[in-house]
Amino acid sequence: MDYFMPTKWIILIFVAVIETLALVTFSAAQERLKKIRITYPTESIAVLPLFAAYRWKTFEDNDLQAEIIQARSQVANAALASGEIGYFAGVGPASVSATLRGLQSRAVWFASDEIIYLLLTRPDITNVRGLRNKKIGLTGLGGTSHVALQIALESMGENPKNFLYISITAAQTIAALESGVIDAALLSPPYDFYAKKKGFREVLNVGTYARMPFGGLTVMVSTMRNRADELKKVIRAMQVAKQEMLKSKERTVALISNFLKVDRDAAENTYAVYGKTVSGSGVPTRDGIDQIMKSLQLAGQFTDRKVSFEEVADDRIAKEVAKELGYKIN
Repeated sequence: MDYFMPTKWIILIFVAVIETLALVTFSAAQERLKKIRITYPTESIAVLPLFAAYRWKTFEDNDLQAEIIQARSQVANAALASGEIGYFAGVGPASVSATLRGLQSRAVWFASDEIIYLLLTRPDITNVRGLRNKKIGLTGLGGTSHVALQIALESMGENPKNFLYISITAAQTIAALESGVIDAALLSPPYDFYAKKKGFREVLNVGTYARMPFGGLTVMVSTMRNRADELKKVIRAMQVAKQEMLKSKERTVALISNFLKVDRDAAENTYAVYGKTVSGSGVPTRDGIDQIMKSLQLAGQFTDRKVSFEEVADDRIAKEVAKELGYKIN
């Protein structure tokens, strides 16, 4: 006796087989991805390449499954030392200071060679000299923004001690300017955009004078020694994401708007400013590390010693990645 299976059952069985095969393929793909954990200090444009790599799946393209965790620098350093995380998305005075105080870590990749901090004042103040003995709001006394501003002031012939520094969160800055609590503020995009819209005046681009890295990657020496292939993939994923940011304005503006929770105008302004500073091979530079050391010594740290590039940074893997991606590296 012949049996005939209705067409609808054949279709249902076919769909079920396809779904099963897809699930098996997905599971196999997930198993081949190496799990890594990356921590970052704060949601700012300095970590945009990290989030681009995460959301645009360039980590997966490099056989990595990344878990992104926000943590203050002190907590991140402890987690690095204990092995709870493998990577810290940042290079600056805090991370270099931790290395010099005994953390066996190195800066291995720069997100940008130039910090992005703009000094904005009340409309009646037309230059930096007009801020002497007045209050400047910034995020974190002794942090990157503070010491970078001091370097810039010194470079202009000003004595940094002639200015008053007030610690304030970026979100509170514009209200503080409007109320007169502070006379000026050190801002990075997108907050500078909103301040300018309200009539506040830019009097100094700090990055012009303090050319230190803005974001990057710091890892333990043991990671470089024992997981060099993995580290290379992490650097490659973030460098490729950075390249894609420069090529794809619309995609990047959408990322900035979503990540920093700003409107399109602010996101476009942020992209324009960021695009001028983010280009580069990602290879740590001696000049950038020297500027970080200058900032630390200006703050009274490590003034009794001369620190070499190799003590705090290692550019070998970043150079390998850059050459493979077509950059001209000496």
